[in-house]
Amino acid sequence: MDQNERISRAIQLSGKRKREVADECGVAPSAITQWINGETKALKAESVFALAKATGFRAEWLANGTGPEREGDIAAASPRLENNFSGNPIPVKTGSIPVVGKAMLSPEGYFEDVEYPVGFSMGFLNIYSSDPDAFGLRVVGNSMNPRIKNNEFVLVEPSKDYVAGDEVLVRTTKGLAMIKEFIYHRDGQYRLDSVNADSDPIFIHEDEVVDVQYVGAIVKSSRFTPAA
Repeated sequence: MDQNERISRAIQLSGKRKREVADECGVAPSAITQWINGETKALKAESVFALAKATGFRAEWLANGTGPEREGDIAAASPRLENNFSGNPIPVKTGSIPVVGKAMLSPEGYFEDVEYPVGFSMGFLNIYSSDPDAFGLRVVGNSMNPRIKNNEFVLVEPSKDYVAGDEVLVRTTKGLAMIKEFIYHRDGQYRLDSVNADSDPIFIHEDEVVDVQYVGAIVKSSRFTPAA
């Protein structure tokens, strides 16, 4: 099934008119017609996620045709196993998180934050996050091995709070970016420890910190689906 056929199916089964879907995606109805007719070679990541939200279909399936069409299809397709637990089954949450750049790690633990243009991603992580702003970064290099291996991914959740002991993504006014363990922020200063405890603690004045974002997970490369 081609992408335009998947889009047509998603809109049809959503029960919404094309104009409704267009409004929710922030595009003109003519753009929806182009998507359905295959006049657009490949949708940008932002369009895929908007369409997924509007129709209830999975972004990964809309983009690449992989996996179940909708979230509920995963549980429905799983075989029912007998067990000793009682009560209703707990649904397994799934999702697709865009991978928007690379973390090119240096021996000191810093990295070059190579981001793609807005609306573009190199693919998706097959993992759930409750943070609507969550994104993934591919880690390139072995300076954080074995905690984070070459070509693994980190899931960054900017909207979530972090506490002492959490791993965080830190960007500074000097253009440095790093993945560190947050220890404390007090008296106008941050203390950050190396993820692998191979380096001395780093102390940075709060005026030099652009942002600190929570790292929710380290994700294996097997959970990555490249963009079509």
